[in-house]
Parts: sequence; C-alpha cells; structure tokens
Amino acid sequence: MKNDTNSELQLHRRRKIEVVVHAEDRELVEDILRAAGIAGWSIIRDVSGMGHSGFHEGKSIFNDKTGLVMFLGVGSNKAINEAAVGLSHLFEQNAGVTFLSDVEVIRSDYFSSRDTDEIV
Repeated sequence: MKNDTNSELQLHRRRKIEVVVHAEDRELVEDILRAAGIAGWSIIRDVSGMGHSGFHEGKSIFNDKTGLVMFLGVGSNKAINEAAVGLSHLFEQNAGVTFLSDVEVIRSDYFSSRDTDEIV
C-alpha cells in the first residue's frame, strides 16, 4: 500500500494492542505477549487514570510493583488475537483493560510475528 505523498512512503497494516494492568502483573502480561509471538512492546510506567474503582494515581514510590503500567505492542492479526485471548483469561482473576486497533507502520520487519508477516 502506498501513501499519496510525494515521498511514496510504504505503509504496512498491522494490529496494535494496548494493555493497562497493575504493575505487579507486568511479568504475566510479558509472558502472554511473548507466547503469542509479539516481537516487542513498549512499557509506560506510572500510568494514571479513572476506572471503575475511582482514580488511580500513577506513582510508584517504593518499588516497580505498585501502580499501573501500560503495554503497547504491534503485530500480526494472529499474534494480537492470540495475546487478547491470553489476556482475557488473565482478566478473569486480575484487573486490567485491553484495547485493540488497526494501525499502519513504516518498518514492517520490526512488527513481524514468529509465524508470518501477514495480518490476514
């Protein structure tokens, strides 16, 4: 797919997953993302926001196991769906939210899953 700009920028369709969990569940989410074949992700620490139980302050004063963290990952449709299934099981017992969306990336090799570069 080509963008209509003069530079002929090549864009590649992928899926994005955003996950907000308590920091103590960080390793569980990492295991789920890794098992799904997501090649990499970013973590934003000390996330604040309003939820069902009120406002969550994003300060981790004493250690990295308190507060909230947000994961941002991009991958194939298959990998993102597999991660979403794993997270749905995690959220049966643990608090958290997941957002899925379609995105376009410039460097598709950075977001290829272990199985395929396709998002079909």
